[in-house]
Amino acid sequence: MSSFKKDSVIALNLGVFEKMKSFLYNILEDSVLREELTGSSKNFTRDSKLNMPYLAGLILNLLKRSLGVELQESFGIIHNGTVSCTKSAFSQQRTKLLPAFFDGWNKVLVDNFYENYGKHVRKWKGYTLQAVDGSTAYLFDKGDVKAYFGTQLNQYGGKPMARVMQIYDVLNNIVVLGIIRPIIESEQAIMSSIVNKLPKNSLTLFDRGYPSFALMYLLLLQPDCKFLMRCTVGFNKEVKMFMNSRKSSKIIELSATDTAIVGLKIDGHDITKDTKIKIRMVKFKLPSGIVEVLLTNLYDEKRFTIGDLKHLYGLRWGIETAYGKQKNQQQMEQFSGHRVICVQQDYAATIITANIQSLIEKQSDTFVKEKSEGRMYEYKINKNVSFGALKHNIVKIFLTKSPKEILVILQTLFEQNLEPVRPGRSNPRKEKSMRSKGKFQTFTNFKRAV
Repeated sequence: MSSFKKDSVIALNLGVFEKMKSFLYNILEDSVLREELTGSSKNFTRDSKLNMPYLAGLILNLLKRSLGVELQESFGIIHNGTVSCTKSAFSQQRTKLLPAFFDGWNKVLVDNFYENYGKHVRKWKGYTLQAVDGSTAYLFDKGDVKAYFGTQLNQYGGKPMARVMQIYDVLNNIVVLGIIRPIIESEQAIMSSIVNKLPKNSLTLFDRGYPSFALMYLLLLQPDCKFLMRCTVGFNKEVKMFMNSRKSSKIIELSATDTAIVGLKIDGHDITKDTKIKIRMVKFKLPSGIVEVLLTNLYDEKRFTIGDLKHLYGLRWGIETAYGKQKNQQQMEQFSGHRVICVQQDYAATIITANIQSLIEKQSDTFVKEKSEGRMYEYKINKNVSFGALKHNIVKIFLTKSPKEILVILQTLFEQNLEPVRPGRSNPRKEKSMRSKGKFQTFTNFKRAV
């Protein structure tokens, strides 16, 4: 991206946002699509101050403070205080935007990012590089929410919690897909249900909680999809034997397990104990002395060396930092409503807003690179400040007739707030309680006013 001129990147982003805007108006013009994404062909047919573009923009605005304060401020800025909206009206209107609407809207953003940026999309040896990982989101204790998402038991009883999962492009900082489900659903089961959504010519990184015969079998069925998984040293007998051997790389055939046979049959795949898959095992020692084992279908040992795969797996850390950004800077677990659909909308808004911030940040790549030249440290955009700059401006991107002006303003604000990247800093991971991993939590009877 460093070879781009500023105006070139802005033009690419304008193309992405124009497609996102068209998505909104296509729904308004297509009654079938409107019924699919809003629940009724009659929704959003009347002229209203809470029309679909403005309502969707408001939800993207990440309403983390008192809802009354947020609405008053948004209407004051966007409409110069000439119109207003009650909390009740907003709460009723927002239920018309189904989760499928936001999934579709993010897909428009992602698809058009890859199409518009074309050869400028960062790849690893020709592959789009993405990581898959899950996390949890603490919820508030309300009947419907608790019944739908379920609870996680701890020493204090059952805490309402959701399972979240993402496919994240670690080189381009784009959330390809975000999912929020009941806590009882495992990450492996969710991944198996969406494996066909992995794009062609992609390489997906998995942590050690994912390896199984069933998932690797499903991944190998996908055309032009590669994967790299970390596994435990006791994953199966083949891995145990590999650990005790002198080899650092070995290609083997794994036979189907009983669990895989039963599980895959439920999904319509009839396999037997004679069914085998071809897997390459790789091992290497970390500076700490711990030996890591990776499983992959990157079979070519010359093109994909052990050093390559070690470096490749290290890039998976990008999804960890993405979750940290979402939970802290974006306050993922601070919800603006007390219903299931509000939780789903706010989670989706977190994903889309993160992607929009990433696109606008790309406009500053050349500036940041030039700023870093001749200095002790490289510099990067301050994420906290950049998300603050998006407040209210993100709505204007989809409402104004001159979105380019908004993108230029945001780029300037981003570039005014840089911070140094200090390499080599390493702090031991401290085990924290689940609750303390995120700074912000929703209380049903209190929201920040500022």
